[in-house]
Amino acid sequence: MAEHNVLIRPVEPGDALGLARVQIDTWRDAYVGVLPDDTLLDLDEMRAAVRWTRVVGNLRSAEALAVAEAHGRAIGFCHGGPGRRTVAEAVDREGPVAEVYALYVDPSFQGLGIGRALLADVTRRLIAHGFESLALLTLAENRHGRRFYDHIGGAAGEPIPSVVVGSPADQVPYFWPDMERLVQRLDAPAA
Repeated sequence: MAEHNVLIRPVEPGDALGLARVQIDTWRDAYVGVLPDDTLLDLDEMRAAVRWTRVVGNLRSAEALAVAEAHGRAIGFCHGGPGRRTVAEAVDREGPVAEVYALYVDPSFQGLGIGRALLADVTRRLIAHGFESLALLTLAENRHGRRFYDHIGGAAGEPIPSVVVGSPADQVPYFWPDMERLVQRLDAPAA
């Protein structure tokens, strides 16, 4: 990461277009053959930027949104907060669970530890809000993402039938019962 001078920082109001670009570029790279081509081609940066502007402007106190920046532009981000009921049910938790809603790294910057750094930053901030366990959903066919979550000790659950941008797609829940341990694992040198 040092060779690219990557900065991990809290989101700022002007980051919405950068978040939209990273999300769309990542989807178009990771979800070819998973989601319909038309769905990927129809992704619109300006519509996504409007959505991210709303998200950034309405962050709740228990949410965290971190941005990875290099060369003056967003190259990744991670967004987390209180877990949705459906996610808590998917990982069989009755108490409060934190959830990562989004973790994206620009395809040309993947494999450099940026996702680890983003996830560690957001996880630390969620721990500070009193959360002890973490969950997320990822597309069942997201092989790259699933390898990453497996590698950092996530316990995969059973696929859940879902609809993603209007298309049916199974999602797999991942769960970490101990967020402190997850941060230790993320901070350790990648093997």
